[in-house]
Amino acid sequence: MRVEDLIFRPLVGIDKDRRFVPALATSWAASSDGLVYDFRLDPEARWEDGTPVTSEDVAYTIERIRDPKVPAVNWRWGFEDVRSVETPDPGTVIVRFQKPYAERLFAFTMPVVSAAAYRRGTGLDRQPVGTGPYRLESWTANQKIILVRRKDADAGRFAFARVVFRVLPDSAVRFRAGSLGELDEFRVSRDQWKAALKTPGFAKKNRLIKVPQFMIVLLSWNFRNPWLADARVRLALAHAWDRVDAAKRLYPPEGASLLSGPYPAGVPENAPEVRPVSYDAAESARLLDAAGWIGRDGIRRRGGRRLSLEILYPVVPNYVNIAEIFRSAVQKVGVEIVPRPLDWAAYVQRYAAGEFDIVLHGEQFFPPHLDQYSYFHSSQKPPNGLNYGFYRNAAVDRALESAQREMDDQRRLELYRQIHRLLAADPPADFLWSVDQYWAVSTGLDGVDVSRLGLFHFLPGPLAWRPIPPKSRRE
Repeated sequence: MRVEDLIFRPLVGIDKDRRFVPALATSWAASSDGLVYDFRLDPEARWEDGTPVTSEDVAYTIERIRDPKVPAVNWRWGFEDVRSVETPDPGTVIVRFQKPYAERLFAFTMPVVSAAAYRRGTGLDRQPVGTGPYRLESWTANQKIILVRRKDADAGRFAFARVVFRVLPDSAVRFRAGSLGELDEFRVSRDQWKAALKTPGFAKKNRLIKVPQFMIVLLSWNFRNPWLADARVRLALAHAWDRVDAAKRLYPPEGASLLSGPYPAGVPENAPEVRPVSYDAAESARLLDAAGWIGRDGIRRRGGRRLSLEILYPVVPNYVNIAEIFRSAVQKVGVEIVPRPLDWAAYVQRYAAGEFDIVLHGEQFFPPHLDQYSYFHSSQKPPNGLNYGFYRNAAVDRALESAQREMDDQRRLELYRQIHRLLAADPPADFLWSVDQYWAVSTGLDGVDVSRLGLFHFLPGPLAWRPIPPKSRRE
């Protein structure tokens, strides 16, 4: 995605505050009923070979997204109900839909591909043909990707003649290279954050930046398990562990931003009065007693059956740690948690099929809209959507449907908050936290902006980065 951001321009851009800004489309208009979108393209936009970007390219991109043989899962949701795509002239695209969708414009933040390049077989995979200020010069698998500034790109606006992405999967190797000034930006783990403060010369070459991630971490319950279909059991599990302590242990020094619902911390979609679930072992025990699960010594039983649940998670260090903290805590209230760590491919396969009791996962919102329909509407269970826990709540369904139809921003915001309240009262998951990351950025870089979306995937983002002349740098 970061390479793509430099090679391709989106049809519509997003700025650091999630507002829509011009990109390939310099202007657009939507009908009052939300069924028709009219885009006017930048007449100066060019492909790498100098040919103009036209409405045919946009129509072809939408056609590719809608093609079931193309794995365009990040974008297909926005174009499933297209009625027609019209190209009355090279600079105009009109897209008509069968039903209104309030967050539709986020779908048009997709990168646009060249119809001509794809048709001649050079627009795929390792031969991207883009509209952005950079083009691919070389790609050495598992080593590096090199981009070069296009000859027709404004050198005053896009400061770097070359951008090199180095593939350094070992975090220790990455940290050493960054500490020596061999990298201009790199991610720093929590353990490395401590080392960075003590490493001689690190601060002279790099500055540490705390960067939000537009995502949430959660434990999702599977409602096909009749025990978890009981809200008392779900709430008991949530009350059984101290997430404040867990977050501080997992993400030193400041912990993480706790959640009470399905949205990242700090966004206006959160209902302000809804608080994160408290740690209350006594309340957890009371809820389990009320649900008929008896016995405080050892594992609780009901009708002769042990309260034993499997937790699915990938073999990733923090996920392993979260699962163990959760397992150890709920055992104290009489619930057995059976760990099921899997490699990433096997984990994704089981998770996507809904084959779990509890699954630990992160949800990254890209594009950055917060419509929860595909996650929690009862129609979106596998294979139709992302409701992998088979959650079903009629009131939530109605609120999700209303939010999708509501074109007024303020009324839609209140509907999102109502969805938050409903999901807190009847939780489909234990919503845990949003976590910041630390990045090291060279002291020789200027123009680095931080958004709630992170460092990347907004305009201008890294396209505005520029070198600081050596004489201007602070020692």
